[in-house]
Amino acid sequence: MIRHIRVEVRKDEHTTLPISVAEWELPILEVVHGPDNVKQIGDKLVDRQPSEVRDEFDRLTNRYGRSENEDGAKGPPFTHIVFGQMGHQKLAEAIQRAVCAAPEGSLVGDEEPISSVGG
Repeated sequence: MIRHIRVEVRKDEHTTLPISVAEWELPILEVVHGPDNVKQIGDKLVDRQPSEVRDEFDRLTNRYGRSENEDGAKGPPFTHIVFGQMGHQKLAEAIQRAVCAAPEGSLVGDEEPISSVGG
């Protein structure tokens, strides 16, 4: 089981998107959109195994892309900002913290809410 965080991401004054991401993606969302634009609204368990760390690092790098410097030039990938250029070990640790056993006595399907996070 993997702990996912449900968040609302404020894209602009008219657009807020509710999404669910693996717990280790939350810091990337906060860097991409700004911490004030990412509001945690809950969490849930998802019944799946995590990908291999290198594959997940590549997926996150491709999904979130690169930052942009003040002059408009492309900066480092957001995954490198959060986990470091060779951040496989830091990502592996974050993944391990998000992996947990299914709650005892539950019949868990694809996902199951487990609690409220941050209000």
